[in-house]
Amino acid sequence: MEFNDVYDRERVTRKFTNRKVNEKLLAKIIKKAQQSPSLLNSQPWKAYALTGEPLKCLKKDVKKQIDDGAEPHEDFARMLSLQWDAYPSQSMAVVGASQPFFFHNKMDLFTKANDTMFNAQDVVFLTIPTASPAWSVYDLGIFSQSIMLLAIDEGLAVMPAHSMVSYPELVRKYAQIPENELVGMAIGLGYSDKTAEINDPKFIPDRLPFEKIYKLVK
Repeated sequence: MEFNDVYDRERVTRKFTNRKVNEKLLAKIIKKAQQSPSLLNSQPWKAYALTGEPLKCLKKDVKKQIDDGAEPHEDFARMLSLQWDAYPSQSMAVVGASQPFFFHNKMDLFTKANDTMFNAQDVVFLTIPTASPAWSVYDLGIFSQSIMLLAIDEGLAVMPAHSMVSYPELVRKYAQIPENELVGMAIGLGYSDKTAEINDPKFIPDRLPFEKIYKLVK
């Protein structure tokens, strides 16, 4: 696939079909993503792919936490400040991920998708060591982007979501992640359910005007 075609198709999928991703394809994508650059070639990331019964059990336990009203407590919330600057706060208020659903009176679709992990049949959980500088978070973001672009190039759909790591102790339990690693992000991989209302393009949030984010100094 041409790079521009891959990049233009990088849109999140909020509901996957029940079709699983081939295990060899999953491994191929992660292996190739290892070429991602990192500070001093530290390569701080690890990837844990969860599928089948372990993923089913994780979803069940996470749903129970949600139904019981348990507060999310992501690992990165302990590492990074959650005090947003006015600039991104305003962006989220105007073009945030949930805004199109709010304006179409479809917040129930948005909530259900998050609560069910988007029906993803394969989820890759990404970690960095607990003792990590902020640079490692940046490196993990690069690694994540590589995984998603490579997956799209292979004909897969993607869904990166922090909601899937809201209860990291459960992720550690089922993905067999050691305590000395921070569960930073999760990416659902699979095949988009093209019949699902939630995947309608009208729910794709807008981007900020280009002139607001770009400045050329010469």
